[in-house]
Amino acid sequence: MKRRDFLKTAGLATAAGAFASVPPNGFSAESTTPPTAHKPKRMTAYYFMGQDLCLVRRHLRADMEWMKAIGTDAVAIGIHEFQLNYGRAMQLDILFEEARRAGVGVFAIPSRWGGLVAGWPPAAGQFAATHPEAWALNANGNPHFAVFCGGNVCSIFNPELLTFFQETLSNMLSQWPLDGIVWDELKTLDIEDYSAHAVRVLGRPAKVADQFQATIKFFSQANQFARGKKPELVISNFIYAHLPDAAMQSCASIQGLDYFGIDGRCWPGSQPAEKVLFGNMDRARKVCAARGLGSLALVETQFMGAADARRTLEHLPAFLEQPLDHLLYYYHGTSRNDEDVCMDGMRPLLEKWRKN
Repeated sequence: MKRRDFLKTAGLATAAGAFASVPPNGFSAESTTPPTAHKPKRMTAYYFMGQDLCLVRRHLRADMEWMKAIGTDAVAIGIHEFQLNYGRAMQLDILFEEARRAGVGVFAIPSRWGGLVAGWPPAAGQFAATHPEAWALNANGNPHFAVFCGGNVCSIFNPELLTFFQETLSNMLSQWPLDGIVWDELKTLDIEDYSAHAVRVLGRPAKVADQFQATIKFFSQANQFARGKKPELVISNFIYAHLPDAAMQSCASIQGLDYFGIDGRCWPGSQPAEKVLFGNMDRARKVCAARGLGSLALVETQFMGAADARRTLEHLPAFLEQPLDHLLYYYHGTSRNDEDVCMDGMRPLLEKWRKN
């Protein structure tokens, strides 16, 4: 199914309708996270230096001190499968040491695992690259790609995929003293799956509504496993800002989350289904309130030119006046020729938000 068709039709599905077609599991679709006390206010920096094989301690220290000075609580770093296999050779121990020195926590962004999530770098995960039999398939038999460079999307109905996630989570949590996990832009929400895995579970190909329910089940089990390893983890999830209400309701139903929200550009949208925070954040807050979750927003400032950076700085103050529990920002987003201007402009706004 093409994204534009999904956006037209998926919004018509209710959360209840999306729950109908997958066999029961330990996380029933009808169960909800009961309302709890207000989630702590947090500010997290998306910090993708962790993929650099040439980590320089003084650079890391300067970055951590900058982020801590404005009230940043944690940095979120991409964890790709290749980093886990190289262990200390990736030098991430230096990053953790400098984060602890500055008093900043470290969250993991599982990146491109099985093609089910985004993150950095946008390179195919090893499991997806080496298990073609695990791929989700289009009606014509071709594999799904969320982003071509990010590799294939595996079928969420394949039981081996959950085993892979659990083993990889265990490996990651045993290697590094992580404080949280961020599930970045789930890629299972706007596809239909004609693979043998979906047919085995459902007796037919998986429609978008089936994908919603399978996503709830899969990531609930992944969260349960991670918390079994480290109960104090802070676990967050966000999806594209413009996805329909049914997608938001489904992802907010994932058990074991502390925060849920969206990512997008920080300016008002000019057309329907535009990936922007304004307007869409209202919808996200409503589903968070219904599920007892903290609300989250990632302000996207990567891949921007000077005009869009100025546009972000113009609208960011108004956005930060809105209720929000967990603010994520890019520390020096990629591919900008004015990054210091953007970061210098954002700094007082971020600092004010965290203090208030």
